[in-house]
Amino acid sequence: MKTNKLISIGKSTAVAISILGIIHDIATFTPLIKGGLLCLTPDNLRAMIYMSLVCGTSIILSGILIFILIKKVEQYEFLTIPILIISSFLAISGLFSVIYMFDNPFAWIAFVLNMTMFSIATLLRQKINGK
Repeated sequence: MKTNKLISIGKSTAVAISILGIIHDIATFTPLIKGGLLCLTPDNLRAMIYMSLVCGTSIILSGILIFILIKKVEQYEFLTIPILIISSFLAISGLFSVIYMFDNPFAWIAFVLNMTMFSIATLLRQKINGK
């Protein structure tokens, strides 16, 4: 696959990952608005909100960072390293989402998107550094 095609698919995947993070953050507030988390103690509720928001926000930021970096990867070959590091984080996140939420369709979407991004980052690194 050509480098330009990988970059194009990578940008689209990064946008999709960021959108998934936004959906995750919105889903954190939906039960709060509906009062569906009243069964939790106040301390557990705050911990759940914090962890859920950090998870969603880290996914958003990872997608944005990859989107920004991947546009410049042909100019600056060293950017393949941070892209690979960020996509490795996403791959681990996607794997754990499926392990801990096997029945959740969004976990599977996260898994597929994040593994796709990891594959693209790996292929980009091979293509660009193999010139």
